[in-house]
Order: sequence, then C-alpha cells, then structure tokens
Amino acid sequence: MANVLLEREGHVGIISINREDKMNSLDMDTFDELGKTIGEAAQDESIRVLIVTGKGRAFCSGLDLSVMDNIHNMNDEDFQLWLRHAQEKIFNFLEDMEKPTIAAVNGAAIGGGFELALACDIRIAAPTAKFSLPEVNFGLIPDLGGAQRLTRLTNPSVAKEMIYTGRIMDVDEAFALRVVNKIVDGASLMDEAKNFIGNKAPIPLSLSNVMVNKSLDSNNRTGMVYAVQAQNICIKSKDHKEAVSAFKEKREPNFQSK
Repeated sequence: MANVLLEREGHVGIISINREDKMNSLDMDTFDELGKTIGEAAQDESIRVLIVTGKGRAFCSGLDLSVMDNIHNMNDEDFQLWLRHAQEKIFNFLEDMEKPTIAAVNGAAIGGGFELALACDIRIAAPTAKFSLPEVNFGLIPDLGGAQRLTRLTNPSVAKEMIYTGRIMDVDEAFALRVVNKIVDGASLMDEAKNFIGNKAPIPLSLSNVMVNKSLDSNNRTGMVYAVQAQNICIKSKDHKEAVSAFKEKREPNFQSK
C-alpha cells in the first residue's frame, strides 16, 4: 500500500499521507514518496488547487523514529545531503509551488507534520487539530523550515517559545495567532478545503502566489514592478476576457488556464 496518495476531484488534487496506523509519521519511504507525489501534482496541469492532509485521525505526527536509526548510520556528508534534499524536494518545493496549496489539518500536526502544514499557503483545521515543534525534547531543532515559517507567520517570540518548550498549541490558539486561517467541523473539513478558493482563474492565482512569496524577500518597489509584469500577462489572457463576459452575462465563468 502506498504511503502517500494523490487523488483528483475536478481541478482539485488531494495528497494524503496514508500511514494511519502510524499516525501518518514520516519514515524514509514516506519522505521519498511525498517528494515524488508533490512533484507529480505540480506538473499535472489539470490540478489547479492542491490539498495536503492525512488519513485517519492525524495530519502528520512527524518523524518516525526509524528514521533516526538510518540517520545515525550516515556520515556527515550523507546526512546533510539527505536533509537538504528533503528540505528542497518537499517543504521548499511545496512553498514555492505556483498552485495554491491548502493544508487540511484533521488532527495532530507535530514536528515535521507542523512544518509540512506551514509550507502550505492556507491552513484549515478541525477542532481536534494540534500543533507542536517538539524537537528540543529529543535534543534536536526543527530543521524543515518550521522555525523560519512560524516566525514569519507570527513573531520571533512565539516561534522561540514553541521551539524552546516543545509545547502543544491547540487549534484555538493557532487561529488566534493566524497560524490557522479557519476552523471547521471535522466532518466538513475536506469539503471546506475543496471549495475554499472556488472557481477562480488559474493564471492570476499562480501569479498572485508568486507575488506574495516574492514580497517576503524584496522591497515594495521591486514587488510592484513584478505586479506590472504579472498584470500584463493577466490582462492579455483569455481567462480575463471570459471573466468579464461571465460577469456581464451573470453566469459562471469557464476558465481554461489560457
């Protein structure tokens, strides 16, 4: 049975970690499958929005302890290469993906699981969701982008508290800190995630995603130059013309990603 599944419903892709009996923890095979599946979804032009979730009652409980056995047998160079590959092919690739990404957090998002949710654009959570970066309890640090992304989402003090203590953040606190965008009933979680963005033109969604990401590493003037270039692409697109026509004719637009 595959550790990671990719399903398609219309223009929505759903990646599910499929290790329910292991609380969807990340072993070596799951790391490998997750990277390949995210890459497959990125290249599939029929997928316009990507949801990441976990099967069963957990989103992802983080590192499977079996990974430690593998890491302890690596030399320094092999370990650093493996970790950089995991960072780039899964977490950074997911963050940089031009398609909107939504984490549907159905339960525990711990360690690498929290870092996986943070790499998505939007986080929608069930009331049972909880979040933690417990690496300090194992003599380690969060090394998959959690420190950097949580700092940007909240502030350095919140990020340091979570990392120093390894404590659990419940869904209400996560929402108050804007780590979670929306809390919905568990039974409605996937429907909410699938319909969260709705029928929008794919080209401006992708360009807006890139524009916001670029704003984290550039000044306002540089970002506004990009906006001019991106808007030039949008205004020449067939989808822009279709959106205007649909608005005038009071009907749903039929976007073609052109």
